[in-house]
Amino acid sequence: MDWSKAKTLLILTFLILNVYLAVQLMDRMVDPRVVTTNADGKTVLKERKIDEKKLQSVSKEIGYLTAEVDASSLAPKAGSSIEDAIISVKNQIEWSVRLTKSYPLEAKAMRDSATSFVRSSVAYGTDYTFWKYDSKHNEMTFVQTYKEQPLYSTPQQSREDDAMIGPSLLVLQLNEQKEIVSYKQRHLNKVVRQAQDVTLLSASESIIQLSEQGLFRASKRMTSQQLGYFCLVTEGTTSVQILPPTWQIELNGEELYFVNAIDGGVQTIERLDTVSEK
Repeated sequence: MDWSKAKTLLILTFLILNVYLAVQLMDRMVDPRVVTTNADGKTVLKERKIDEKKLQSVSKEIGYLTAEVDASSLAPKAGSSIEDAIISVKNQIEWSVRLTKSYPLEAKAMRDSATSFVRSSVAYGTDYTFWKYDSKHNEMTFVQTYKEQPLYSTPQQSREDDAMIGPSLLVLQLNEQKEIVSYKQRHLNKVVRQAQDVTLLSASESIIQLSEQGLFRASKRMTSQQLGYFCLVTEGTTSVQILPPTWQIELNGEELYFVNAIDGGVQTIERLDTVSEK
């Protein structure tokens, strides 16, 4: 084998992949973005009682991520209390696990006891962190992390049988007694941070962007803000994912928005419910 030619071919393959991913990312950068915190911007923060000095800063090393959908086994951990669970797999990437015996959660510490269950019994359980609780559908959603930063993706938008959860999510299904009876899981692997030359929106600029779109009025209060990533499924493939840095902003403890830190685009999901953090 001509190793010189093979090396050249490998380099060209990675170059083509990087160009492809860059094009996919740029295709989404169509909305105007806020680039400075001017006098009007400072007024927006003041009216909403937000101290700019206390906001999270953006690391210079942060860039967008690429990842692949994990098609390997997501069966419960061997030796765990749910090892005998009933398993079904959809499209080789979404695992549905039904427990043969429900797992009770502590009423005053649902988040902690659910986290304990995930870490001890679920495949790659330590990769996930608690995200949100849906009391209407009795669901607790966990999101995958990378270097302690959440990898958000769109939750299940439809309750139809063929609907799938986001590629970085783990959704626990509870019964009326707040016991875990089943869960759905997807997982990302080969997560890689890519170089990023674009200046990202700061925490204050993401707030201003939300305000300018009429979504963050002065009558509302910001209950949390966190920088993470958001999965964008690339066109033409089900395996490669692009995850731009994204600000998650929660208002009044129930409205959740995602502001793309590159282009300023805003996405939202259904209203949130709260869960005990004790």
